[in-house]
Amino acid sequence: MASLSEAFKTFSRWSDSKTWLTVTVIERDQPEDVLAVRICGLDEDASLVGVVGKPMHSFAQFDVGQAQFSIEPDRIVVSREDVEWLIFEVDSKS
Repeated sequence: MASLSEAFKTFSRWSDSKTWLTVTVIERDQPEDVLAVRICGLDEDASLVGVVGKPMHSFAQFDVGQAQFSIEPDRIVVSREDVEWLIFEVDSKS
């Protein structure tokens, strides 16, 4: 497992390069949601990742505090107590 600061290094790299990401949101007892986004703001002290979406310039904010991180070159999996998962992946189509 990786640390919060390691995850934020990758988030920052993706933000700086304006990389399009696919974010899959999985929560227990909820339908899976998939978003096409770019990172538009980071607050490591508050453990927040802000994103803006492709279709309608929608904004979302993800709290990644108190989570475990698995980091691969083009993917970060954020998991919290086997109840919630966020999968950030570089969108290879963009």
